[in-house]
Amino acid sequence: MAGAVHTVAVIGTGKIGELMLSGLLRSGWPVERLLATARRPARAEELTARYGVRVVDNLTAVDEAAVLAVSVKPQDAAALLEEIGPKVPADKLVISLCAGLPTSFFARRLPRAPRWSGS
Repeated sequence: MAGAVHTVAVIGTGKIGELMLSGLLRSGWPVERLLATARRPARAEELTARYGVRVVDNLTAVDEAAVLAVSVKPQDAAALLEEIGPKVPADKLVISLCAGLPTSFFARRLPRAPRWSGS
């Protein structure tokens, strides 16, 4: 990959999140520039073994990544945003991969993060 490569954190590594991780890696994204979060320790171990990705907690992902790809289930999104929302700075790019949640859902819960991509 040419040029500067941002660190991307995939928050929520179910089917969609894992698809994002594997796609980034297949496209040549450096594994050292990827972070993942997982609720269960067994899932974290599986992701590390399969992809070599570092699995961190949600707040570490917010602190260390320039790009946050949020891919939790819609029913889990409000709780996640309650946890991370106050910590997401205005210069962070947040990408929603959450099916069925409009951008306004995130904008109300992340008032300091003005840049959006997603549904």
